[in-house]
Order: sequence, then structure tokens, then C-alpha cells
Amino acid sequence: QQQFNKFIFKLEQEEYERESISWAFIEFPDNQDCLDTIQARPKGILAMLDDECKLGQRGSDRNWAKRLNEIYLPEKNQVVSDNTRYSSTKMQQAKGIFCVRHFAGNVEYTAETNFLEKNRDEIPLTAKSLFEQDSSDLIKEIYAVQKDQSEEKSDDKPGKPAKQKTVSQQFKAQLQSLIDMIEKTDPHYIRCLKPNDAAKPMLMTRKRLTEQLRYGGVLEAVRVARMGYPVRLDHEGFFKRYRMLLPSVSDEKLPWSLEDGNPQELCVKFLDIVLEEGAKPVSYENADGTISRANQIRKAQKQ
Repeated sequence: QQQFNKFIFKLEQEEYERESISWAFIEFPDNQDCLDTIQARPKGILAMLDDECKLGQRGSDRNWAKRLNEIYLPEKNQVVSDNTRYSSTKMQQAKGIFCVRHFAGNVEYTAETNFLEKNRDEIPLTAKSLFEQDSSDLIKEIYAVQKDQSEEKSDDKPGKPAKQKTVSQQFKAQLQSLIDMIEKTDPHYIRCLKPNDAAKPMLMTRKRLTEQLRYGGVLEAVRVARMGYPVRLDHEGFFKRYRMLLPSVSDEKLPWSLEDGNPQELCVKFLDIVLEEGAKPVSYENADGTISRANQIRKAQKQ
């Protein structure tokens, strides 16, 4: 969602500013502070979960939730963090529950559901031995790939045993790899909408669709497109396409070819001539006083 926001909103409006186009900056929902709350080091939710996992037997889900509340809700009766992304009432804190306000709204998490154990995701020693000594080369190869992805190798000390990556570390690495790959491309987005929650054909729930459009940032994207300039041509393509609108203008005044001119300068010159021609009074009547159907349409459009 953050990559979508960056591509659709930030880069779009920065391009208008860069090209000095008259433009009123549009406010749009930005969830960067939510991402920081979740993954930023050292006080992100996942970062603190990893730290709790390093404590071994001393670490616990309850202790992790307590540390989160101390970081994000330091005041005595505070229930919402300063950035409004993290919240937990006194009753929720007693039950080890906290909420994160994502792009689509508040999501409640219960800490005491084996968060630490699931984050460690350790393979039992017997299973490791079984995979490493298996007679099948395919099983060994699959295990080697999984092991390589789940271990954090140390570059400083080659002989030092590799550390086991937590699930959150693996997820962040995979997500960052995906984002890096997307940013090297020219993305096109397809938003899939769920028409109803009953999985029935020919049934469309208006409220459900509106929520998906809003939470996915589509409504804001449409608003930016309507206020901006969604159709774009380079100067060369624009001139080649629209030069034919001025067939009566001589080649000396406005050349037909781009070989000897700067495309941008020719486009500016073309638009100046169009505005100049458009400002001249136009006679729609023929010599005998009649008006052709084509001129009637032109006259109606002019009015």
C-alpha cells in the first residue's frame, strides 16, 4: 500500500511541481508512520519482538506486550500513542491486547497467542538431522534452500555459526526484495474487489465495495487523476499528431517536419498559433447566406 501511495500520489504531484504546472497539493493518506511503528528499529513492534526472542527462556509474550505499552504509552492514563497508530486501553493491557491502526483501520492483536514461539519458528533437531541425512537428493536440496533463507550469516567472522532468522526478519527481507524489484519497473495496478461476503453470483454490496475502494486508496487515486493530467504525450508525439489541425498554416511559419527544430519549441509555437487562430472571428455562413451542417455543429460547439 505504501508503494502504491508513493507511486500514485507522491511521484505524480512531484512531477507537476517539477514541470511548473499550476497545481494545488492534494492531501492523501500516508501510512509511513504505521510502517515505522511496526518495523523501525529499535522501537518497532517486530524489532522488539525479535529482541524478546533473543532473551530465550526469560522472554515471554506478556513481557513483550508490557514493553510495547511502556514505549508507546509512557504516560499514566495514555491509551493512544503520540502518532495515533498504537493503542491499548487499560482493560486490553491487562489481557495482553494491543491495537495497530493500519491503512484500512484498527486491527486488534492478542500478544499471548505464542507470538514468540511462532516468530522463532525453529526446526526441531531431530527434523534437521532427518533432512540432512535423507537419501533423497531432492529433499536435501529443498532443505538447503530453506536453511539458506532462514539463517543469518556473519560476514565479519566466517567461521562463526550462522544465526537463525526469525519469521519477522525473513518477512522483512522478502518484502524489501519485492519492493526493490517493483521500484525498478513501471508498475500498473489492478485492484480486485470482492462484490459480497456471501460468495454469491450477481450480488453486489455497495457498502462493501466502497470500503475496499477507500481502504485501497483507489478513491484518492481517482481524485488525483481527475484534478491532474492523466493523458500524456512527449513533445515529438504531440506535434506529429496534432500538426494536421493547422493545414492552412505555411511550412515557413510552422514546419511539418521535426528534423530541423526542437520538439518542445515547436509545440509551444503550435499552441500559440492555435490560440491566435481561435481568437479570430469566424464566419459560418456560405457566400449565399446558408450554413452547412458541419458549420452548424462548429457554431454550436463555439457557443
